[in-house]
Formats: sequence, structure tokens, C-alpha cells
Amino acid sequence: MAHAEDEKAAFPLKVQDKRMRTLSRIFDITTSLLNVEDIGVLLQRIVETVRGQFEFDRVSISIIDNKNKMFTDHALAGYSVEDVVKIKERIDAFDMDSILSDFRDDCRISRIAYYIPAEKQTTSVDDFIVVRDMDAALAPRKAPGMWHELDLLYFALHDRKGEMIGYMQVDYPVDHRIPDMETVAEIELFATIAAIGIENSRIYHRAKDLLKENELKSENTLRLLELSRSVLRMDDIHIVLQRVADAMSSAFGYRRVGASLFSKDSDTILVYALTGYSKEEEEIIRKSDLSKAMALEDLKEEFRITTTGYFIPGESQNGRCSDFVFIENSDKATTPRASAETWHELDLLYFGLYDREGHLIGIIQLDYPNDLRIPTRDEMESMEAYAGLASIAIGNSVMFNDMNDAKSRVKMYLDLLTHDVGNFVNPISAYLELVLTTTTLTRTQQKYIASAIEGTRSISHIIRNVRRSSEMLDNENIETVPRDLKKGLLQVASDVRGAFLNRNVDIRLNLPEDEVWVMSDSFMEEVFYNLLSNSVKYDDHDDVVIDIQMDVTEFEGRMYARTRVVDRGIGIPDDMKTKVFSRGFRDTKRLEARGMAARSKGAGMGLSLVKSLVDRYKGRVWVENRVYVDHSMGSIFNVLLPLP
Repeated sequence: MAHAEDEKAAFPLKVQDKRMRTLSRIFDITTSLLNVEDIGVLLQRIVETVRGQFEFDRVSISIIDNKNKMFTDHALAGYSVEDVVKIKERIDAFDMDSILSDFRDDCRISRIAYYIPAEKQTTSVDDFIVVRDMDAALAPRKAPGMWHELDLLYFALHDRKGEMIGYMQVDYPVDHRIPDMETVAEIELFATIAAIGIENSRIYHRAKDLLKENELKSENTLRLLELSRSVLRMDDIHIVLQRVADAMSSAFGYRRVGASLFSKDSDTILVYALTGYSKEEEEIIRKSDLSKAMALEDLKEEFRITTTGYFIPGESQNGRCSDFVFIENSDKATTPRASAETWHELDLLYFGLYDREGHLIGIIQLDYPNDLRIPTRDEMESMEAYAGLASIAIGNSVMFNDMNDAKSRVKMYLDLLTHDVGNFVNPISAYLELVLTTTTLTRTQQKYIASAIEGTRSISHIIRNVRRSSEMLDNENIETVPRDLKKGLLQVASDVRGAFLNRNVDIRLNLPEDEVWVMSDSFMEEVFYNLLSNSVKYDDHDDVVIDIQMDVTEFEGRMYARTRVVDRGIGIPDDMKTKVFSRGFRDTKRLEARGMAARSKGAGMGLSLVKSLVDRYKGRVWVENRVYVDHSMGSIFNVLLPLP
């Protein structure tokens, strides 16, 4: 009697000890939730813990695969190697609809636990994969409360939204008894941990995939920016297309990429860029007779996936292996596709290249993806951005070549103007001056000849400006160097006096005794030659007086040489003072009112050239009245050039 009482007193202690062990193991497993990179490790630990703690011969966890409409085993405990092989061979037994049919309300015994007794089974015993004792499976239950060979005990695994993501199954209790509700409640705790682990693992891998996707997007963005810079620089078309091919191969994981343009004069395709081919393979491809007509035949509307992207499945080739220039594996070319998503040896992936008018001018072809998978529409849209840049590059290249051709023609015309026309004008001017100085002429004749001389000098001045402007455009990148401004002004004053011999021109220079050096280049003298020439041309006095003053001053924290050209010409109204530096500006009406239109004919480019040069030297130029209240009394042109 005392022995029985001792056993009765010890029973609560055993239960309490079992609960403590359960809580300890739950705590140990819960810490593993912090590291869910490999969910298989956590789930395996859970099934082994449940098997040992609650004394079941077999425990497993399966996760739902919504894509394939089935459950897959991720953790098994207590199964022999032979049993595992049988399970993997019977994938059909884990059909989602078949498994979910057991999770019915009449078999639910707790929040997530489902006990399906053998007596309620709707599935044939032959459909059970691993039955330990077939005789026991066919026999009735030995006694109430005893476990039957065909009994099932499931624990549904749910995510935070309440959607089922898997289940845990316990089988063959060691004591052959149906577990009590207390045991079921404790096993639920482990099932809940498994559900949390699965969801956390999915979140982790989703975040990891998003991070990888963002990294790829960042890399693609950088590649696109680099390509954009190349396009904006108008690099050689071969270079740009090679960069596009290299970038697409790297960004999208294709081992071979080619870019080709259609010939304008024939049915051939000209290969401009190849990536992933050996030198021997490149030579074979470039020497092959690639047909434009055959390429266009592939670009059918039925194969269009994106605006310019086409995927032509190998099945549509009708065995045209002989038409392919390059095939890696001829045996695979004749075998069926492995799956609907798998790349086939004869698959073609093209992106059309278009000019600004929308005409197809070439193609980019990608082949042999590293993951052996057909690209998705989203992936093709990303690829399309690269192809679009290639199209822009081609258009820019054509435009650049046209621009160079036009520039060459302009240069030829400029050479004709500045050399040949100049050679005609100079003798005419010399002969007219000779006549004027050596021949007795009437006043009317003198007037006409003087006017003709003025006209030839205007032409010479225009030719000089055109030549200088052309030289400036050809030498845009010349760096500024220190130059002697005082020496330059002395030379320019002498040149202008010599250019207007038929007029009384007095250029008075008020310059410092010391040399003044400024940052400029060989065109510096043109600034002051044009200012002085304008002052002479737009002065209707018999005696032209111009003052040149120069000093050193500070402006916005930097030292400059300030040169002031002071004339006594017709002046410039206030509303015109900024316009006079614009290309082609001439105040014709005011010149006609002063009777100076004929004398001042020109292209209107003198002061615009002055402004361009001063800007080039990072200086400033502006005009103001010589007499503050009266612009008609002449102008002062101010030029600031920076000191070294």
C-alpha cells in the first residue's frame, strides 16, 4: 500500500520534470529563430526534439509549395534510408489538395491539431507511403485509446496572416497510446516555433533577394549611366556597341552577346560587336554571310514580348539548324526542351535597333543564359533600356559624322573666303589707294574711290574676323597663358591706323610704364582690333580721336587689367548696350539716320567675337557712355582681363 502511495506521489514530479524539460528545449530552439538563413537546420532540430521529448518513432515537417501545388518534406526524424527513398519517389502522395482534405473540422482537436483516426480515413491503405505493419493496418483498433497503424496526427503551421504554410506530423507513439491533450498542447508550442521559423526564413530570403535585386539594379543603373556618358560623348559606334554588348552580358548573365547593323546597300548584316566568343569564333561569324531577310523573318509580331524585344522559341525554327552560324551543342539542338522555363539551344532573343524615324537598322542578340532560363518580360524590359541606348548611340554617331562632313564643307568655304577672296580684295584695295594718291581726280571721283576703298577694307575686316572665328572654333581647348597686354595694345593701335589710311585717325595711348601681363592666348589682339575698328567706323567726324587707357584694378576678389577704349562716335543707346555684343546685331536705322549705313556694312560679328574671346579668358566686357547724360557723345568700352 505504501509503495502505491509513493508512486502516486511521484507522478506529479515526473509530469513537472517533463514540462521543465519541454520548456528548456523550447527555449533552446527559440534562440535559433534569430538565425534562419538555413531553415532546414532549425526544422530538423525541432523534429528530433519532438521525437525525443514526446516519444514518437517518426516526426516530420512539410512546407507548402504553392507554385507546384504540393507539400515538400523539409525535415524527417526516425525514418530509415529506405523510407526516405520511398517518400521522394512518391511525390504525388503529397498533392496539396489530397493532404488538405485531412484538415477538416470534424477532426480538429485543438487550435492547430488534427487527429484523423483510422476509422475516418477516406484514403486507401495502398496510398499510404510508409506503413510499418500492413497486417496491423488492415486490422481493427486493439482497444479505445490505443494508436492504430493508420492514425494520423497533424499540426497545421500558419503564418501571421493565418494562411497555412505547412504541417508537422507525429507518428507511432512509443507507448502505442493516443496522445492526451496536454501532450498535444505542448507539441503545438514546437509547431508554432516551426511556423515562425519558416515565415522568418521566407522574410529573410525575401529581404536577401530584394537586396540582391537592388544591388543588381544599382549595378545596372551605373552601367546605364556609363553607357549614357559614352553616348553623350558620341564615341565611335564600334566602341559604344561593344560596351553595350559587354554590359548586357554582365548585367543579365548571358555568355554570348552580339550587336549588328543592317547594310544599306545589300541584304547582309554587319557585325559591330561580339562578347563571349573566342577569336576563332569571332572570325567565323564575321566572315559568315548573315542575311538581313532571315533576321527580319524571325522578328514576327507573334514573337514580340516588349516594344523592341523578341523571343523566338527553338520549336518555331522547324529544324533550321543549318541556318545557324554558331551552335554550342548540336546534340541539344535536336532534343526537346527540358521544361517550359528552360532555355533551348535553338532559342533566339533579339532586340531591335531603330533610327530616329523608327526604321529598323539592326539587332542585338543575347544567347546562352547562365541560369539556362528563358527571361521574364520584366527582365526583357530592363534589357530593352540598353538596346535603346544603343539605338541613340547609332543615331548620334550618324549625326556626328554628318556634322563632321558639314564642318569639313564649311571649312572649305571658309578657306575659299579667307584665302581666295582675300587674294582678290587686297590687290583691288592697293590699286585704288594708288589711284587716289597718284592721280589727279575731281572731288566726286575722290569720293567714289574713297568709298570703294572703305568697302574693300570692310570686306578685309570681315574676312579677318571669319578667319579668326574659325581658328577659335578649331582651338577651343587652348589653355590661356600670360601675355603682354601693353605690347599687344601698341601693335593693335598701329594696325588700325594702317587699316584706315584714308582717314585721320588719332589713337592716344595712356599706358603704364611697366609691362602688364594678362591671362589670354594668341587671339587677344583681336579683342582690341575689333573695338578700335568699330570706333573708327562708327565715328562720322573728319578727325577720329580714340583714347586707350589701361590700369590694374580689383574685381570680386581678383586682380584684373582694365582697358578702356574711349571714342567720340555716334554712341550706343542704353537699351542697346547689352545687345551690341550679340551675333549679327546692327542698329541699321540709326546708322541710316546718320548717313553711315554704307560705310558700316558688315556681318555684325565684330563685337560678338570680342565677347566670345573675353568670356574665354574669364574676363568681362561692357559699354558705357563717354558723357554720362548723353550717349550720342561717344562710348567707353571696358575690358577686364585677369592677371596671372
